Amino acid sequence: MVSQVEAEKSVVGLAAAGAGAGSAGAGEAGAGSGRRQRNRRGQGSRLRDELIAAARQLLMTAEREQDVSIRAVTRLAGTSPQSFYLQFASLDELLYAVYAIEFGELRTVIEQAAAAAADPVASLLAVCRAYCDYAEQHPGRYRALTGVRGQPHPDWQAQSLPGSQTFAVLHQTVAAALAAKQRQADAFLATATLWASLHGIVTLRADRPAFAWPSLDDMIDSLVRQLLA
Repeated sequence: MVSQVEAEKSVVGLAAAGAGAGSAGAGEAGAGSGRRQRNRRGQGSRLRDELIAAARQLLMTAEREQDVSIRAVTRLAGTSPQSFYLQFASLDELLYAVYAIEFGELRTVIEQAAAAAADPVASLLAVCRAYCDYAEQHPGRYRALTGVRGQPHPDWQAQSLPGSQTFAVLHQTVAAALAAKQRQADAFLATATLWASLHGIVTLRADRPAFAWPSLDDMIDSLVRQLLA
C-alpha cells in the first residue's frame, strides 16, 4: 500500500496542474513534470508557483534545509537555475515563501478551531486538538514545518519569521485561558512549552504506534489541565 506520506506527496505534486494557482493549497503543478514549457503571455506567476511546489515537495523528505538546493528545486520543477533568479533573489527567499504557505495553512486551521469554541479554556482545548489533527492528517506537510533541521537566515527577523503569526494565535489562546483561570503565569513560556509538548505528542504517537497510548483527547485534556494549574 502507498503510505500516507507518499500519497500526500503525490497530491502536492499534482494539486495545481491547472494554470498558476496562487493559493496556499495550490501551486504544485510543475514539480517533477520534466522539462517545462515556456509560459504563455499572462502566466508569469506559473514558474514561481512551480518552484514553490518543488521546494515544498523536497522539504517533505529532507533531513536539513541545506539538502534543498536551487539546483534540486529547478531540476524538480523542470527549469534551469538561471530561471530561478527571475522569480527569487535567493534560496532563502524561496524557503520563506514555502514556510509562509505551510504555516499559513496551519494558522487557518487553529484560528477556525479557536473561533468555534464557547470559552477561552474550550478554545485552547480545541486549538490543541486541531493542531494534532493537522499533524496526523498531513504528515508530509507537518514534517516540512517541524522535522527539517533549520539553519540561520541572516535576512529573517525573529518577529517576521514565517511561523510567527501562527505562534501568535497559539500565544493569544493560551493567554486568554490563563486569564480566564486567573493564573499569573508567563504566557510566552507557557505557549512555547505547550507547542513543544504538542509536537512531542504527535511525533511519538506517529513514530511509536505499538505503544499503548492513551486517547489523544485524554492526553490533550491532561496537558491543558497541567498548563492551567
